[in-house]
Amino acid sequence: MSNTLKDVLKIDIGYSSCKIEYKGKTAVFPTAISFASDLGITYGDESVYKFEGETYYVGKDAVGTESFSTTNYKFLLKFAPLLIYHVLKKFDDHKIEKPVIIKTGLSINDWSKKDEFEKRLKNIIVNDETIDTVPSLIPQGAGAIFNYVKESLDGKFPLKIIALDFGFNTINLVTFENGKPVRKLTSGYPGHGVSSIVRPFTKYLEGEFGLSFSEIEANKIFVQGSFMYDGEEQQQVADKITELKSQFVKKIFNSVLVNDKKNLSTANKVILCGGGSVLLQGVSFPKNIEFAKNPIFANVLGF
Repeated sequence: MSNTLKDVLKIDIGYSSCKIEYKGKTAVFPTAISFASDLGITYGDESVYKFEGETYYVGKDAVGTESFSTTNYKFLLKFAPLLIYHVLKKFDDHKIEKPVIIKTGLSINDWSKKDEFEKRLKNIIVNDETIDTVPSLIPQGAGAIFNYVKESLDGKFPLKIIALDFGFNTINLVTFENGKPVRKLTSGYPGHGVSSIVRPFTKYLEGEFGLSFSEIEANKIFVQGSFMYDGEEQQQVADKITELKSQFVKKIFNSVLVNDKKNLSTANKVILCGGGSVLLQGVSFPKNIEFAKNPIFANVLGF
């Protein structure tokens, strides 16, 4: 049987979470990986995977202080096959016989590594099982533009449209003019995504409570906007989150994106997307800037 549209795995592998659409369903899970314990292996834990000589937990089972840092391309190149295998096994409980079409994104900062990344995904070997794939890469942020044009503009591109994709580690700015990407007006800002406030927030939590927190755990608390400790709501944590959000917004638009001001101001439409864009809710923007209808899934829906 040939692949149909519903057989295409669309996956946005973020450094905080993976957003997927597959077989008509959407889902999100933490981009978390950790070494599996001997206990889990002994008792045949279904969430344990053998991959390139090691055994790992993936997703929610890996969230904790021992989960690996996920903030660079090296991590993505190493573990993307394992993350994709995890998704396929959660959706398909039988052996996958045919090549799987995979559409995914890559930050504009890493676009020069496109061929290397595609090659890495073509043959996925986990648990002594090989899955052949047909990967297709799209610049991070472009998917949100495709989705917006299809859903809100009846497929007609405006003269100039921009996506501002706020990821965990990187902010990607992608510009399309007359329906085509413009490389010189496309930028990536690594280190300025949500991680730029999650890292100091993680240190704040550890100092405040004398406990160890992974960035993934801290990010979850940050997104929730609250924290319970010893059965009591910690108001000082909520106040800290509010303070850091305000600092994040000011830094992004007054410093990081200052050289993009002309480009942003002259666009017909600027789409805010990505998990980090939720931090911008409530901020007043010019009339040409709006949030994607589903900011977290905007990219994957456009893939």
